[in-house]
Amino acid sequence: MKLGMIMGCEPKSFDEAKALGLDFVEFDLNHPAYWGVRLDDFLPKAPEIKAASERTGIEVGAVGRWGSQVVTPDGEIIEEEISEMKKCIDFAKAVGAPNFLVSVNYAKNISYYKNITVAIKILNTVNDYGKENGVTVNIVNCMMGDNYIRTPEQWKLVLDEVPGLKIKSDPSHSFVHGGDKGAYMNEGLMWGDRFGYVHIKGVIQTGESEEAKAWERHNLIKKYPETAEFFDNTGFVHQNYDNPPAGLDAINWRAFFGILYKYGYDGYLSIEPHSPSWTGEKGDRGVEYTIKYIRSLMI
Repeated sequence: MKLGMIMGCEPKSFDEAKALGLDFVEFDLNHPAYWGVRLDDFLPKAPEIKAASERTGIEVGAVGRWGSQVVTPDGEIIEEEISEMKKCIDFAKAVGAPNFLVSVNYAKNISYYKNITVAIKILNTVNDYGKENGVTVNIVNCMMGDNYIRTPEQWKLVLDEVPGLKIKSDPSHSFVHGGDKGAYMNEGLMWGDRFGYVHIKGVIQTGESEEAKAWERHNLIKKYPETAEFFDNTGFVHQNYDNPPAGLDAINWRAFFGILYKYGYDGYLSIEPHSPSWTGEKGDRGVEYTIKYIRSLMI
């Protein structure tokens, strides 16, 4: 296995990753509605990114595009976003990244059946383009941007219809959506052979998840900025939940790694610092702790 971390898409990230003793970096070029970019602004940077990778010996493990808004509320495919996804794959190929991380949003004005049908069509288009360019496509299990192809309910319907599509597994999302004990163990045991990429993010939570409501608050603030004063800056801070460094959280990482080894997973493990209470020097120490802890589980 290889250990890396999500970082900014710039040459200095490779030096920072090397100083931390990491193997790779992950670059997420999200949809503009979710702290993202237009790909035309980043494609010209590929040569300097590739040069920094070769200079440091640090890989790019994946390029991600979170929060893709690729379907209209009435179920029409947004071809402009398909083009942006393909540009992500172009960028991944240019910088030597073997993985592309993708999501599909739910269209609220059509049936669940029609949503699944359109998702299969989109994912086959993107997956075929990935195959043509030597990049593996992974569907993420995060609900950002109304992504819904993220649990066994949808995997059973979609994965076999998109040959070669993999799952980007983040146990913290499954933990939150699965109640107090989490769903990550069951998902890993049943679907671990389809995992193509793994995120390392700690989580603690009491009671029911507020994540869906948090995204509703975030979307409300986007639409009506004046409501921000009633929430935190994004609507995501709540008292029963946090994302401390992996190893200082509630996930049974040893057991989860046992599942990865059961299926012979030998891929990328990407650390995702993701907590408003772990920032600055404290956040740096948290990252160092997670690196040491996860390395101890890699055999």
